[in-house]
Amino acid sequence: MKLPAPEARPDHDGMDRKARPHTGTAPHRDTGTATAASSNTSTTAINASMNMPDAPYATTASPGAQPTAAPTTAPAPPLTIRLAIPTDTPAIAAIHLASRQVTMPYLPPQRRTHDEVTRWVREIVLPQCHTVVAARGPELLGYAAVRGELLDQLYLRPDVRRTGIGSLLLAAARRHRPDGLSLHVFQLNADARAFYAHHGFRVVARDDGSGNMENLPQLTLRWTPASVPVPRRGTP
Repeated sequence: MKLPAPEARPDHDGMDRKARPHTGTAPHRDTGTATAASSNTSTTAINASMNMPDAPYATTASPGAQPTAAPTTAPAPPLTIRLAIPTDTPAIAAIHLASRQVTMPYLPPQRRTHDEVTRWVREIVLPQCHTVVAARGPELLGYAAVRGELLDQLYLRPDVRRTGIGSLLLAAARRHRPDGLSLHVFQLNADARAFYAHHGFRVVARDDGSGNMENLPQLTLRWTPASVPVPRRGTP
């Protein structure tokens, strides 16, 4: 997972990273606030996994038909931040693929299918990470995964970026690790860098990208309570 506040990568998502000596932390990967699907994944499959319709629903009235009253729109379910469960894996995989494609267009084309990423989430991410999701009813809007003190992934669905959901997921991650969090982000990922800086993360290291499959320079960021206090539960 290294998948806002802000993001992971092809191998930044931990699926292809070059072997490195074990240091007690997860392999480096970009953690940006990200959020479209792989070219190997059909739009229908992605939409289905995210409980999204393939296209707007429309009806055509027959000639002479009487107009009917517009249906009353039910209020949207409240947004909740909760622990991920196994049945969330297809939607988490879809968010991961969509976010990377939309927010990190400089990455190589995604080689993994939705099924492959789903299996990775089920077998690697959920068992090894403290993973929380942002949900509105049955719909998943984003997720964050923490491995040890590393914020390994934070991804959002593209259509809900800049709505405060990334901040809520980051707050949940910081409550889980109140003594501090680290993360890795590509230097090219300006949006993620700004997001994390806003939330008190500071650059503590730089590298030339030789340790990641994308060979892109990256930054290591660190947050500690001394820089910015942990928000109380229920605050953005």
